[in-house]
Amino acid sequence: METIKLKVLTQAQYQFLASKDPNDYYDNRTREQLYSLIEKLKDHKKYRTREESRLHKIFQEAQFGILLPGNRKTTGPLKFKVSLCINGEHVGDVTTGGTLIISDQGSVRGNVIAEEIICKGQITGNVSARRKLTLYSSGTLVGDLVAPAVHIAPGALFQGKCKLGMPQPHAVEIPQERVPLKNRIGQLFKVG
Repeated sequence: METIKLKVLTQAQYQFLASKDPNDYYDNRTREQLYSLIEKLKDHKKYRTREESRLHKIFQEAQFGILLPGNRKTTGPLKFKVSLCINGEHVGDVTTGGTLIISDQGSVRGNVIAEEIICKGQITGNVSARRKLTLYSSGTLVGDLVAPAVHIAPGALFQGKCKLGMPQPHAVEIPQERVPLKNRIGQLFKVG
């Protein structure tokens, strides 16, 4: 493995950051590490090597989504500005200003509001998407939906009413964080 000349980050930190996608979903601990490294590169601009500057340019506008792991059951309302991927079971309403992905192992029992919703798992509740709802063949939606665009794959189960068009403006507000994100994630993961 070739050693890259670095001044701000260690080789391990550089490799860790370089191996990630600036638009992917990560657990809270990984997100904090990534944002910390990006901040470190930003704060030490005049000491960065060319490779570190290149890496900072890739990640300076990173929007890491939140990943709720499959081995957890979460309850209560979730409200985030960033995208969210649910791999486990969630009971409660979900509101996000970004994309919501329900993986094939994921499920939500509650109302869902998001810019875009991608469902490979199960949603039991009403759904409101500002851009689009995609229901994969492995997906199930039991509830009413409002979205300007809908794609339901063959084999998917949809049981409810569908209204094509823009949701009511108040129904898709980007949530205002009442609890700091770090604290809310800590509550979800039972840490801190």
